[in-house]
Order: sequence, then structure tokens, then C-alpha cells
Amino acid sequence: MRVASLTGLRGIAAVAVLLYHVPQQAAFAGFAMPLFARAYLAVDLFFILSGFVISVGYYEKVGRHWSLPAYGDFLVNRAARVWPLHLVVTVVCIARILINISGSQSIPLTPVNILSNLLMVQSWGWGTEPIAGNSWSVSTEVAAYLLYPLIAAVAFSRWVWVQGLAAVALLWLVARSGLGASGPMDVLASDSVLTLLRCLGGFALGVIAYRCARMRWARAAFDRPGAFALVCAAIAVALSLPGKQDLLVVCLMPALVLCCYYDGAAARALLANRLSFHLGLISYSIYLWHPLVRDIGARALTMAQRHGVTGVDALFLIGTVAATWLLCWASYHLIEVRGHRAIKWLYDGRRARAKAIGAAAW
Repeated sequence: MRVASLTGLRGIAAVAVLLYHVPQQAAFAGFAMPLFARAYLAVDLFFILSGFVISVGYYEKVGRHWSLPAYGDFLVNRAARVWPLHLVVTVVCIARILINISGSQSIPLTPVNILSNLLMVQSWGWGTEPIAGNSWSVSTEVAAYLLYPLIAAVAFSRWVWVQGLAAVALLWLVARSGLGASGPMDVLASDSVLTLLRCLGGFALGVIAYRCARMRWARAAFDRPGAFALVCAAIAVALSLPGKQDLLVVCLMPALVLCCYYDGAAARALLANRLSFHLGLISYSIYLWHPLVRDIGARALTMAQRHGVTGVDALFLIGTVAATWLLCWASYHLIEVRGHRAIKWLYDGRRARAKAIGAAAW
């Protein structure tokens, strides 16, 4: 089941991350926009969305009626969704480091580093580094997938309030750690378990939000005219508060997800239109590919400036964004979709052969 507004929300979040990261390259520093100064929080929205959307699709099969075969199918489906693109982007980034395009090799290509990245466990707090920079969050989500049956079981039990408090407490620890790169919640250090806890806290809030979505009080509160605008306004106010109240913003995000899930008119107009929905489909590719395209665009601009070409910075920025879109559109169809189909085909074929052998033996 795909809810158009939730897909569009993911697309807008991915673009926000892109517009947050692009000015971090010195060549594009002049294009920094205050609106996206704290778009690192979009990653926390991804975590909450992930817990919610996975519950929409898998709670009945994996959370409510747990079985080892169903859990195996769930993990294969998640691997088929995230691993092919992660693998390709990681290999490309390894090649970039080996060629040493940037003139510096910031990430050591040790066997442990390479293996942990290929297995998507590089950001679980034991010091290995993500070779493809943004893949740290994908790695932490893998841990959330593995723990999903347990998280869902608690979320749908009478102990849900304990889980909710624990999730907020984890996020509070992250915000209070002082390890945030651009703000309190922007913790992504490879040698800290807080990065993993940041994901698990947000993911658990997403699962709890799905439980709430099935209740009458939540529908009465969020499936009504004006609810979407009110939640968006509350988030905007929280973003404008002094002291970077990141935790408050993140705690308001489940309400935003609920408004989008109920698919009201305002949410649909903003997030379910063709552009937002398209961006949502390719959001995973946008998230993983854009740092590489940004660096290439920044290097091209720097070289042009060295050769006396000036006044074209905006054109290079537009070209970089356009190239990102073209690459991600192709990446979605050629890597994400086909990679998912290939893994599912191999898995289903292996399972069918096992059943045939079992039947023959019987």
C-alpha cells in the first residue's frame, strides 16, 4: 500500500537534504538558504517515516503474527529495497577514493571498512566509516529492520507508553550529547552509538504513530480540515525558537506523518501532486547520489573560475541540480527497481526449488 502524500513527503525531505548539503561545498557556499539551515532534521523524518510505512506494509505479517519464514521474507524485501543502490553508490565512492579525484583520501579503505559497508553495518558505533557519506543512515535503518518485530510487539502492547518515553529519552541523549555537526540532533559520528540510537528512537516513534493511526482519537484530531496546516505551523514555530529546539521539532513529526497518512485535501495538494510524488519515488537515489554530483559540480565551477569564467555560478548550481535529477531518475529505474526484482527473483526461485525438493523427498 502506497500513500501518495507520504511518498511526496519523503520526496520533499530528500530535496531539503540536498539543498542543505549543496552549500556545504565552498564553491556553492553563497547559495546557502536559511530555510534549509536545519534540514538535517529531514533525516529524522526519514526514520519516523520508515517505522510508520514499514508498519503499514508489514505489521500484520511480521509484528502481529510473527513467524520465522515471514521475518525472513521481510528482511529479504528490505534488503532488495535498499542494498542494490547502496552497493552501487559505495563501489562508485570506492573508485573515487582510489582515483583520488579530490586530492585527499579522507576514508581509509581498510578491509574492515569495506566489508562493513558492503554489509551495511558501518554505522553501528564500532568505528567503521561510511564510504558513501549519507549511507550512515541507511546502515542504522538496517538495525531497525532487524529489530522491527520486537519494536512492533512493544508498540502494540500495554507498554507502548514506556517505549514512547524511551524513544524520546534516546533522542534527548542525542540532542544533549554535544556531538551534533550543525545542530543538537545532527549526530552522525561513526565512533558513537548515538548515531544508531538516533535512528532507533525515530523509527520507534514511527511505529507508535502507526498504532495511533488506527485509533479513533487520532483520526478525529488529524483527519480534519486545517490539521495539516496547524501541524506545519507548529513545526515552523518550533524551528524558529531560539536555542535550536531540534528535539521538539522531531517530536512533532509523527503528527505530520499522521496528517499525510489520512491524505487530506491540503496534504494531497502539496505532497501528492505529480512533482512531489515523482521526487518521492526517486528520493532514495537523491539521498545517496547528490553528495557525489555536488562535488563534481563544485569542482567544475572551481576549474571554470580558475580559467577566468565568472558570473555563471547560478548556472553551475542549476546544472548540478538538473544532473542530480537525471542521474536519480535513471538510478531509480535501472538500479533500484531492477535490483529489487533481481533479488526477489533469486529468492523466490531458491524458495521454490527448496519446496520442490521437500515435496519430492516426501
